[in-house]
Amino acid sequence: MLKIHHLGMSRSDRSIWLAEELGLQYELITHTRNPETFRSPQSLWDVSPMGKAPLIEDDGKTIPESGAIVEYILDKYGEGRLRPNRDTAAYIDYLHWMHAAESTLMTPILIDMLSAMTATSSPGLKGFCEGEFKTVFTHMNQILSEREYIAGAFSGADIMVAFPLMMLESPLFASPEVETGAAFIPYPAIQSYLNRLRARPAWVKAEAIFKSA
Repeated sequence: MLKIHHLGMSRSDRSIWLAEELGLQYELITHTRNPETFRSPQSLWDVSPMGKAPLIEDDGKTIPESGAIVEYILDKYGEGRLRPNRDTAAYIDYLHWMHAAESTLMTPILIDMLSAMTATSSPGLKGFCEGEFKTVFTHMNQILSEREYIAGAFSGADIMVAFPLMMLESPLFASPEVETGAAFIPYPAIQSYLNRLRARPAWVKAEAIFKSA
């Protein structure tokens, strides 16, 4: 059986959500962060050489990294679901956002988050993040004003993109002067998109699972 290793406040949320969207049977193995260091516990190091989540085990194979996990699960269990046909323009959009989620989109979010958490922000970093947010969100908002999901129909790319967007709405990562959820006030199509994602039955079920794990 597919095993999903879940670490709280990590990208392993994506693996659970995808499994629920596909209706897969899986074993959920939970790990708890060290409360003092916020690092992974030994139980995760026992199955991951870098002690990282997300991680899945399947048929004797261990697969790390959420993007790789999404592709692996769709290849093996998707049966053509949650991914556009390869000979369509939508597939190019799908590929783009599958990878942009952890690069173009995630980079300024992580920089901004770490700057706020460590109180090490500088004018240069602040200017970079603000410029990147404006560029990326303006583009995303335009796309999502024309379609319901990031590549047309709901796909694995939405599962990838949702995580960094939801990070920005979390009180944990919000700057003290920014009200939770305020990030997308100038970008109503993005906010509507997040509302659609959160209304999906598989997301509702997955969120309950990883919040209680």
